[in-house]
Amino acid sequence: MNLPKIIKNKNFLKLVVSLLILLFLMKLVNYQLLWSSIKNINSIFMVALAILPFSIFLRAWRWLIIMNKDGKLVSIKNAYYLTLVGVALNIFLPASSGDIAKSYYGYKWHGVKEEMLSSSIIDKLIALLALFIIGSVAAFVLKMDWLAALSILMMVALGFLIFFPKLVPWRILNWVLGFFTKTQLDEDKLKTSFALPHKIKIITILISIMAWTLSYIQFYVVCLSFNVDISFTYILAIASLLNLALLFPFTLNGIGSGEVMTIYLFSLVNISPTLAILISLVYFQLLNTIIPGIFGLAIILKK
Repeated sequence: MNLPKIIKNKNFLKLVVSLLILLFLMKLVNYQLLWSSIKNINSIFMVALAILPFSIFLRAWRWLIIMNKDGKLVSIKNAYYLTLVGVALNIFLPASSGDIAKSYYGYKWHGVKEEMLSSSIIDKLIALLALFIIGSVAAFVLKMDWLAALSILMMVALGFLIFFPKLVPWRILNWVLGFFTKTQLDEDKLKTSFALPHKIKIITILISIMAWTLSYIQFYVVCLSFNVDISFTYILAIASLLNLALLFPFTLNGIGSGEVMTIYLFSLVNISPTLAILISLVYFQLLNTIIPGIFGLAIILKK
């Protein structure tokens, strides 16, 4: 069974779960406030749209550096295209694994199977590590001790995986990836490709910090577009929890689980569930999935 067939077989259950969660959340919505917020959206929303291609570029650049560690295997243009493909696949695959599954298409188009796959995996891990670094600092500034502790714990765990790749359970990882690609990989080559020089790891972590900061400036602008008064530092502090919610594997691209987490975290600063749901759907689904995903799907169909 190929990747498209696997995607099709798993989507129905995820769609049902997402719809059930959204139906439950609709009971919390003030429809008058919802319509008023949409109708009176601030023109600053255009800034959020303008940020999108630059945010994707930073993600593509990070992956390009990892991929080309031993020579030029992929151009920045193709890295950008494959990043868009990853966004498109996130719509159909659980736990935002489209960013990893894009390696399937990268391999079909460019070859270098293990390099494509290993670079996509460590790219995802480095992105998460950077997010927890940001979150721990922001939570510490706000004196949110529980959140700072959680972010630091996750940061340490991911740091060990990235800087000490010998600890990675390669056999299990190979099985999971083989489930999607139906291809057995060379574990030794995969492990070797994963062992990046520390200099590259540090550079890509710094790029990830820039990418996340830019992305959550976009989130902040979306909040301003709907006249929601929220601290940018607070957004950075909760960013890791918001993204963890999107990794819930039984929803369609985190639809539903992302909104539940946003409602909870926004309620801590007295923001209504209606605005929380609206901002979550606009930012995570419209801006960062549907719009770039359309371009990603077009690239898949073209190739």
